[in-house]
Amino acid sequence: MALVLCILYAVIRVVLMVVSLQGTLAEVDNLRAAAADKDLGALSVSIGKAADAIEMADASAKDPLVQLFSNTPIIGNDIKAASVVASDGRMVLLAAEEVSMVASQLLKADIGKKPLTDSTLVASLRDGMSQLDSAVQNLNTRLQGVDETQLHFGLDERIKSAKETVSAFATATSRLTPLVQVGTTVLEQTGKKRWFVSIQNLAELRGTGGINGGFAVITTDDGKLKLEEYGSNKVLFNYGRIGYSSYPEDLRDLWGVDFSDWRDINASAHAPYGAQLFAEGWEQLRGNKVDGVIYIGQGIVSQISGAVGPIETRGVTVDKDNAVDFFAKDIYARFTKVKDKDDVVGELAKQMFQKLLSGKVSGSGLFAAAAADKTGDRLMAWSRDKKTQQIFSKYQIAGEVPTAFGPHVLVTLNNAGGNKLDAYTTVKADYLLGICNVDTYTGYQGRKSRVTIEVTNSAPKGLPAYVDMRLDDSFGEARPKGSNRNLVTIYGPVGSEAESLTVDGVEDFVINGMDRNRPLWIFDLQMLAGTTRTIVLNLVEPINDDNMEPVPPKQILTGPVMLNAPTLSSSSNGQCSLQ
Repeated sequence: MALVLCILYAVIRVVLMVVSLQGTLAEVDNLRAAAADKDLGALSVSIGKAADAIEMADASAKDPLVQLFSNTPIIGNDIKAASVVASDGRMVLLAAEEVSMVASQLLKADIGKKPLTDSTLVASLRDGMSQLDSAVQNLNTRLQGVDETQLHFGLDERIKSAKETVSAFATATSRLTPLVQVGTTVLEQTGKKRWFVSIQNLAELRGTGGINGGFAVITTDDGKLKLEEYGSNKVLFNYGRIGYSSYPEDLRDLWGVDFSDWRDINASAHAPYGAQLFAEGWEQLRGNKVDGVIYIGQGIVSQISGAVGPIETRGVTVDKDNAVDFFAKDIYARFTKVKDKDDVVGELAKQMFQKLLSGKVSGSGLFAAAAADKTGDRLMAWSRDKKTQQIFSKYQIAGEVPTAFGPHVLVTLNNAGGNKLDAYTTVKADYLLGICNVDTYTGYQGRKSRVTIEVTNSAPKGLPAYVDMRLDDSFGEARPKGSNRNLVTIYGPVGSEAESLTVDGVEDFVINGMDRNRPLWIFDLQMLAGTTRTIVLNLVEPINDDNMEPVPPKQILTGPVMLNAPTLSSSSNGQCSLQ
């Protein structure tokens, strides 16, 4: 009899769990409707109801007797799936509830329009958004592992729909979280501060993303925002050249760029280098101190376009759906004169930032644009203030090249052709950790590893002359239409050494250097239209640091910031042990 009662109790708990979960998923539909209607009040109510419903499901899922049935036929998969959604979903809803509450308070306080009276609110929003993103990514990872075809009680269709929704939500939060982290950090600054926004054109690649195609200068005065100046890179060029004595001497010749030119100062992957030159250049040539620098590209611009809505100039309308293609491709066909193109960039930048700073933004539009962003753009920020910079570093939005030991490889591209063909450049990179018990030449215990990079130029025929020109044609070599030249930089792990390096299977000459304690190799690739070039770099990298301690085991491959998101993969033959 006791066994029967236990089974009956477990069945009741499972039914309660499923019913509660169905109620939660139904409330998620109401959440989507409230977001579409831009009704923050209804959104908060729906989040609260969903959180209440999922709490009961979570309690049922964690019941020990229910867990005993998770490995049984038929209902076992249902219990496991419900447990994932209930447990991880509850964490998401609790974080979302916190973010919604704080955001509502900030909107009522006219954030950005008036001086900030309570800086703890923006800090709470920053931390809450970070926690929300972490919870969403965890839910998405676990939910994708659920096979909905093995589910019952109507959960199959619900879970299938939830997987699609959560996947889009995960993309959106991963894009929006850096925006919130930077935005809140800028707003909480005390006194008057000046921020230089570098609008990077990812159609012509640089180490931090792209050539500086335009800019905006924003001031904050205890949280009150104002657009001070804006324009294309032509405006900056006319201001004059930058003194770059602060730039590390051993890096100045690596990429063959002119660091006095506003358009070329971000060749290194280490974003603070270029940011400091932007700040110094503005002070040198404009007489005003810049307190911080923010890097954005076409991907971030498309998200801002979603927030501010369509902007128009000279018969052109730019919105979240066409911003990426317009600024990377279409603008050159529409405005063939360089002056007209530069003026359009400046006019659109002015409108976009004026609308953004006015506070007349759409949260649902921003969310939709973030979910739809398929670019490889990344937001980065730098500050003169050490405490502020520590915040950017904490949230990994500082664009810093790490100096610590460990299996971490970074890849960047610099366009050396002086064109806009990187709108058609794609990259595939793979990082393999190989056999152990191999000593490095400098005395570390090590292991072998291999980095493989494929770069493809998919430029079509018939592009505007401004797009497929070659400014490096002074060497007497043929420069066919649609061809490009890319400098591919691989930053190896600290202490690593190259055993061999090839391009298309043939040993190649490369430029060697060091940047922030990391060895780097620069491959100069001539890229004909329609071709793929393959780089293979075989390394020996250390498994211990200078203190003879094991390096962190986490393997990291950081791809280039670029228009077309790079395809990245990594694998390992296992963890090495110190001998």
